Amino acid sequence: MDDDEIPVGFILLSKLASGKTILNESLLQICKAISFFVIGVLLFMFVSKFFSIIFLLPSLFMTALFLIEFQRKKTIMNTIAVNLGHPWVEEEHDVDAAEVAYKTLEKWELLPRKGRVVKNFEGTGLLIGEKGNEKFFEISKPFFGANIQDENNKKIELELIKWLNLALAIRDAQNNVEDEIENARIREEEDGIDIERIWPKTNPGELNVKPGAIFRKFSKGKK
Repeated sequence: MDDDEIPVGFILLSKLASGKTILNESLLQICKAISFFVIGVLLFMFVSKFFSIIFLLPSLFMTALFLIEFQRKKTIMNTIAVNLGHPWVEEEHDVDAAEVAYKTLEKWELLPRKGRVVKNFEGTGLLIGEKGNEKFFEISKPFFGANIQDENNKKIELELIKWLNLALAIRDAQNNVEDEIENARIREEEDGIDIERIWPKTNPGELNVKPGAIFRKFSKGKK
């Protein structure tokens, strides 16, 4: 398999239905900003040069801003892939075990079954794995314009960590991996610690949310 080829049986986030929706919404923002710019040009030519500035300057600024944001999203969503067993793939398949892959600066790699992605504070790139046995990888080269005013890719890294860790958390839930919080609760009970927990009431079917809905909600997080 070529290093640039996505692993067999995996789908890019940008190819998933929810991923396409996210990118299309970002493109729509760009189109709206361009439309206001065109209105400003028409006002400049046929109505009032002074009045046209109200449309031209803000729309030009917003177009550039939305374009950079689109390139960042595209960078991330074209470097993360999930296999057919991952809950983000809404279609049903025979694959049971979920996996997550990432395109590093050099090649596609399957992410380890244990650990979460963290920033490498001793240098560039990211780390994943259990403490003392972390695996290092460099992030992919951003798409053109994605790292404007972000030469060290800090914004891209932070967003990438969120996406990867969410994908890994959902992968682990699908694979029935032991939850550290649940293990901590068991230890509390063994130690005789009395902690009263109050859980909110739920109605049948209330939590029946499609994975794609979770996917879209995450994409609308804080900028």
